[in-house]
Amino acid sequence: MKAPRVLSIVMEIETHERGTLFSARGARFAVDLDPFLNIDLFRMTGPVFEPHPHAGFSAVTYLFDDSTTRFRNRDSLGDKSMIDPGGLHWTVAGSGIVHDEVVEEVGRLGHGAQIFVRLPEAVERDDPYGMHFTPQELPTDNPAEGVTLRVVAGEAFGLRSPVREAAASHVYDLVLAPGARLEIPVEAAFRGFVMTVEGNGRIATAGGRGQLGPAGLAVFEQGTGAVELEAGERGAQFLFGAGRPLRTPAYMYGGFCLSNRQHVAEAVEHYQSGAMHGLLTAP
Repeated sequence: MKAPRVLSIVMEIETHERGTLFSARGARFAVDLDPFLNIDLFRMTGPVFEPHPHAGFSAVTYLFDDSTTRFRNRDSLGDKSMIDPGGLHWTVAGSGIVHDEVVEEVGRLGHGAQIFVRLPEAVERDDPYGMHFTPQELPTDNPAEGVTLRVVAGEAFGLRSPVREAAASHVYDLVLAPGARLEIPVEAAFRGFVMTVEGNGRIATAGGRGQLGPAGLAVFEQGTGAVELEAGERGAQFLFGAGRPLRTPAYMYGGFCLSNRQHVAEAVEHYQSGAMHGLLTAP
């Protein structure tokens, strides 16, 4: 292969708990992930969060296959849908949406990823909408020996996700058997991340191989070269994301993130007035 893609970060990340029903580990906005805002790998067994607003970006919930219950999604557009293990709900919050998500069966495990993806400035205040996909609608293949790939968003190895949104980002769920390797081509203009979901492994670097432990995070930059992953002795599951960085300001307030401070203030006012709640009703 060519020289591997340059890595700016290889680290282990902490797990944060909220009571006994929810834990998550992620970058928590402390790491530059542009065009991503945040990635949380979460475990939830009961209701934790009240209905809450978002505006200016996409809020993505993907459930891993080992979840033992479904997730209920409910939002101010009137959606009431169930996210199956291996399924996806992609909320393009745009000008503003209120939603909540919770496990269908209290006490059973919802194990997944919540990913916040920035929207280009030209569309970050467009009307909100949601996209819902079953596991069967997200293409899966074995691009290398001992490797299973699900294309959650974007495309890879001739597979294309049904997700259609302005940021055109790539998100993959990768499961590697012990010692298995995968070389992932990435467009030169894209940067992104790899996070360990389960197990451990390594990621190729210019100086050798960076270790991805059980809570590993690696961030790769724009440039030439592929991203090469290798599973450790226990095998590994990785979450991979890549996208074209926006390099625009990101003004954040609670669940709002837009490229203009005044637009954030307007979104907050829109929510506080009750106008954003729309069709959100009691479960």
